[in-house]
Amino acid sequence: MNKRILIFGATGRTGQLIVEYALAKGYSITALVRNPEKLTITSERLTIYKGSPTSLEDVQKAMAGCNYVISALSALSVKDSFSFKLITPPKTLEKSIGNAIKAMNEYGIRRIVTLSSIGVGDSYSYAPWFMRWVIRLTNFKIVFADHNEQELLIQQSALDWIIARPVGLTNTTNQGKLVVSYHATPSPFKISRMLVAKFMVDQLNQDVFLYKAPILSES
Repeated sequence: MNKRILIFGATGRTGQLIVEYALAKGYSITALVRNPEKLTITSERLTIYKGSPTSLEDVQKAMAGCNYVISALSALSVKDSFSFKLITPPKTLEKSIGNAIKAMNEYGIRRIVTLSSIGVGDSYSYAPWFMRWVIRLTNFKIVFADHNEQELLIQQSALDWIIARPVGLTNTTNQGKLVVSYHATPSPFKISRMLVAKFMVDQLNQDVFLYKAPILSES
């Protein structure tokens, strides 16, 4: 396989698992990261490009030679997300995905798979009450507003897109069975990051969920 993926968010907890799984599947990877030292994975098929996805120039340079894009970016840090302190929304996801769409159109790249969350867009009513409470009262409102803008940009683009909306992410290595839904609150309300990572990479060459935003959980 001689296909290359540009990955945003490769140093995150889910992003690193995406990198590991994609390498195991035979892909080559370009990781656009702000802090290369945080990505400890090494491979001759892994190219680390220091920069920011919020910079169009960085995205354009990193995307050269790539065939797909996967974004596992976070809108805010966990600490800032749970804070009640007023902050200026950085709009990280909106800016980054806007840059990705522009550069993909320039290079003729079609497929993008993006990490989102249950509670975004038309899945808001399926988020459990405690999650909706956190979104309303903390800076998670900024996180979800950014996710919403990201999803709208992708859905309005002419790209071939898949949006993954996982429920509560866990770090367990004991993976259950993937459960896909659209109009329900999953129970149990959990899914391993590894299972999400596998789902996202597997969608690069599958059309089952093309132009869809499935809610992901596990049984």
